[in-house]
Amino acid sequence: MTEETAAATVQIGDLLVRSGLIAPELLDEVNRLAFKMRLPIGRILTTHGHITDEAMAMAIEMQALIRDRALPLDQGVRALAVATAEGLTLDEAIQKLTPQKKARVIPTQNRLGEILLAAGFATPKQIEEGLIAVADTGLPLGMVLYARGIISRTGLNSALAAQKLIRNDVAERDKIIYVLKNARLRAISLRQSLSENNIDPDLAQDEFGVGELLVLSGAISESQLMTAKEIESVESKSIEQVIAELGFASAPCVQATVHILKMIREGVLFENQAAQIVKKIQFASSTQELNDALATLGEHADEDMEEQPVYEVTEILRRAGLVSDKELQIATALSLSNRNPLLKTLFDAKLVDKKVLDMAGQCKTYLDHNLIQPEQATIAITYALDNNLTIDETLDCFGWSAPEV
Repeated sequence: MTEETAAATVQIGDLLVRSGLIAPELLDEVNRLAFKMRLPIGRILTTHGHITDEAMAMAIEMQALIRDRALPLDQGVRALAVATAEGLTLDEAIQKLTPQKKARVIPTQNRLGEILLAAGFATPKQIEEGLIAVADTGLPLGMVLYARGIISRTGLNSALAAQKLIRNDVAERDKIIYVLKNARLRAISLRQSLSENNIDPDLAQDEFGVGELLVLSGAISESQLMTAKEIESVESKSIEQVIAELGFASAPCVQATVHILKMIREGVLFENQAAQIVKKIQFASSTQELNDALATLGEHADEDMEEQPVYEVTEILRRAGLVSDKELQIATALSLSNRNPLLKTLFDAKLVDKKVLDMAGQCKTYLDHNLIQPEQATIAITYALDNNLTIDETLDCFGWSAPEV
């Protein structure tokens, strides 16, 4: 690996080891713990007192400077070591290591927050408050701003695409920012704005990929895909790797989706057909389960492949008034932060109990098989809880008959 590649992909743990803030053995132990608990290594290190919050904040700042090519890797490592050892800021440490050079402002404009600010998507105060929420929830900045209604899904996707264009030196940063700002002010696509400014729009093409196919199948949500894309751009990982690591979809499902996507590109499948296949394999957690699911596909080859509505347990709970929009929003943030399933987060927070989850899950099964309507599911679960009945007993009471799945 070249020094340039190492700088572009430097991880927090490697940076902490190189600067002498933690031992390699500790990093190995923390990595195992982070994988098991599905938590960022930074949170584990600070929680267990291995490093201070201030040192971790400086390490994250330095990682961004190195990846944005504002500092060489070796100089960044030395500056981080000096800053933490002598209680200096990063700028002070950098100036101390290079006293012969005039102090300069380290460019940080390539970061998403700076891009959103420069293009007018958010104010300085909104970015500042968003970063505080990032520290509290573990959510990426883009998703925090999207959840607060500060930026739209299209705007966030355009900003992430612009960030990649800047990192890849497609054009000068100021020109890319102008193109992004022009798209926002005129309410046109980033591709159109790029084309009008003589930049190949295909360089920013957000093609139909693995993430989009998983969303189309209902295996993951659009919010989860946006979160994965933002982490992909920050951590230099593939979208497939991020989706699997975050637990949005199982590794076998993601791997199979990659092959199914190839079949779309080769003209073997249409997108809606591929989505139906992914829907059938989305819960496969092993190769054997994946093979079993794929083996059943031939039995339904002649079935109509039109998309069917996807009903989520959380939506059933919300429609029945068992959880509020605010509770779902908070639980979703906690779920992403802790990388736990949303339903488990709702249960752990005592917002719903097992009986409620079981009833909602049963209603989802009936909805997925078109055996009842959404309004019937809402009435059934509410009535069942109020009268201490089962879902099937409630369906019988209303003359809807308890279906057999």
